Amino acid sequence: MNNEKKISVITIVYNGEKEIERTISSVINQTYKNIEYILIDGASKDGTMLVVEKYKDFFSKIVSEPDKGIYNAMNKGLKLVTGDYVIFANSGDFLASNDVFEKVVDKIIKENQLPDLVYGNYRESGEGALEKEIPCYSHERVWYGMFASHQSIFYRIGMLRENNIIFDESYKVAADYKMTMQSVVCSKHFTKVPFCISLFDITGVSSQNQDLGLLEADRARKEVLHMSWIKRKGLIVVSKTSRFVKKYLGFIYKLYRY
Repeated sequence: MNNEKKISVITIVYNGEKEIERTISSVINQTYKNIEYILIDGASKDGTMLVVEKYKDFFSKIVSEPDKGIYNAMNKGLKLVTGDYVIFANSGDFLASNDVFEKVVDKIIKENQLPDLVYGNYRESGEGALEKEIPCYSHERVWYGMFASHQSIFYRIGMLRENNIIFDESYKVAADYKMTMQSVVCSKHFTKVPFCISLFDITGVSSQNQDLGLLEADRARKEVLHMSWIKRKGLIVVSKTSRFVKKYLGFIYKLYRY
């Protein structure tokens, strides 16, 4: 197994001048250097590209043009990658430490077979975020929901292309869930790592449109897993209850932290 695995990183951004620099810094400061970094900008109208310009030498490809939404932008990035694995670190997201890629690649090369998906723990960032690390759970529970944040999953590019897996642009907020579900169904080998990979921005589109997210997750379960109506509706009830409990416990945690 070739030890020099190339990690492709895709960052999409639109009017993100306040957040993009931290995202970029978390990628270019990685101790692992075999990285392909691709930025897809949706023709930002603020100072985003002025920030990007400062780091242009670190990018393999920069695209700045109008798009049809976040998943259209992500698909543009997927068409351009040439690495072995791809991870998404969008504006406002950032990697948990400078040695994340080094530790992930080290784990990959120690496996007997090349994993199709590598995933780990994550944390939240943004106003209202919980500070504690959130453990991922098994990919076998993908029927329930995202077992790790999208920004904490490395997808083997060969697996994606062999199975024609891209983001379904008819989805508004949950195409990452459908894409991950399809990846799990088509994958044979998985690696779960016991450390934090990324911090994801909870002010992003999917976090701010949770009701639509539940409906689209239901649609994805029907389209990919062919799950029965009664099971899907039961999961919606469980998801809503879990969301309420998480919100309540988060409030209690912040109340008693001080």
